[in-house]
Amino acid sequence: MAGRDTGNVSDLIDQAEKVWALADDVANARINALSTRILEVARSVERSFEAQCRARGLSTGELLVLDALHRLGLPYEATPSQLRQHFFISFAGLGKRVNALEGLGYVERSQQVTDRRSQKIRLTSNGLHLLRAFDGRQNTIPHRVAIASLESAEQEMLAMLLRKLHRKIETTTAGLSDDPPQA
Repeated sequence: MAGRDTGNVSDLIDQAEKVWALADDVANARINALSTRILEVARSVERSFEAQCRARGLSTGELLVLDALHRLGLPYEATPSQLRQHFFISFAGLGKRVNALEGLGYVERSQQVTDRRSQKIRLTSNGLHLLRAFDGRQNTIPHRVAIASLESAEQEMLAMLLRKLHRKIETTTAGLSDDPPQA
């Protein structure tokens, strides 16, 4: 596999792990290094994603609202309660994002016929066009290019390991905080 990054290249985290292993046991040093590596990868993905959003005048949260409406399928609409289930954020936080998207013409609100107190939030054709523009540029987004460079089996293994790790963290921390995670 010429030209492929095998992951065996030493970096600052590997160097830190060696230092941690001198002061602590090797297992704890490995856990510290893996935790640090996950945080660094997450920060890199977040920076890449934020840059793509900023280039289109959006926050990451606003793009996630548009994406949730799209994932819900035709007619690309939902109540605030339905959207909130996809984000685990407060109604105020969701409202702020919807207001911004409505101002940009990417969503529209309408009152429900059966209950005038409730409203639907619908993805507009401009919002759908924006999402398609994001899809068309996916091969230029740094974190997507990096993930795509992994072989299919490596991608599957990474997904399985991250899924397993996430479940373990969630079950271990369940009930420690009443605050929902922020999207």
